[in-house]
Amino acid sequence: MTQFKDVIYKGRVLSATAVPEQDRYTAMLIVREPDGTRRSSGMLGEFASATGAVRYAFAYGMAEIDHRQSVQHA
Repeated sequence: MTQFKDVIYKGRVLSATAVPEQDRYTAMLIVREPDGTRRSSGMLGEFASATGAVRYAFAYGMAEIDHRQSVQHA
């Protein structure tokens, strides 16, 4: 499992993780609200690299915070 540094976005702390699955990686995200409440994304898809998985997870979390439609990955 690969975890990158947390990102603070609009007062929330985003923690992204890449979980190895055979020759691919699955992205997951935890968002901690300012009041301490945490919510998890569940699995966000499969990616060729840990870096790609984590980048997508952060983008997904930021889009969710902004109440935008989530970005699509290739």
